[in-house]
Amino acid sequence: MGPTSKRDNARDGAQSTAHVVVIMLIVAFGVLALPWMVLRKLDARTPTGGVAASGVPAEDLAQGGKIYYRSCANCHQARGEGKPGRYPPLTGSSWLLEDKETPIRITLLGAAGPMEVNGALYNDVMPNLGVTLSDEDVALVLTYVRSSWGNSAPAITRDEVAKVRASLGDRMEPWAGGAALSAARETRVLP
Repeated sequence: MGPTSKRDNARDGAQSTAHVVVIMLIVAFGVLALPWMVLRKLDARTPTGGVAASGVPAEDLAQGGKIYYRSCANCHQARGEGKPGRYPPLTGSSWLLEDKETPIRITLLGAAGPMEVNGALYNDVMPNLGVTLSDEDVALVLTYVRSSWGNSAPAITRDEVAKVRASLGDRMEPWAGGAALSAARETRVLP
């Protein structure tokens, strides 16, 4: 092997490394840009000002949508359809739509245990978002999902979230599935 072939081998190695770096940059850009593109598309679809058909100000729905895509969409998916056998759908879910307190409780403390949603059994873990979301954020995201994808339920207010949060006291453990949530429904906090 002469000096030319060593130089060629070194150049081939540098080109190979450059290809790997370029591919990594493309993948990183895609991973980082996708959430931004989704939020931008959401902003473009949601009119600013005015009131949406659900009676909720469009700005509140836009804010709730941003929180949803940041905190919930990884599991419940972009259109609330969930992942069959893993994460329950939010479309048509009685746990979300029948009353205001149950979705607030689930969001604040999370859930870990079997739950039936739309006729299917789910047994995964939902994290407690109450440690990271303010009462206002919980109200906005729940109002968004309760009025999106064909759902039509009344808005949830910051004050309602605060009342339910206060009723939980020092409790930190997640709800033990549907049975625990059904029992909690017996003790009403909101009128």
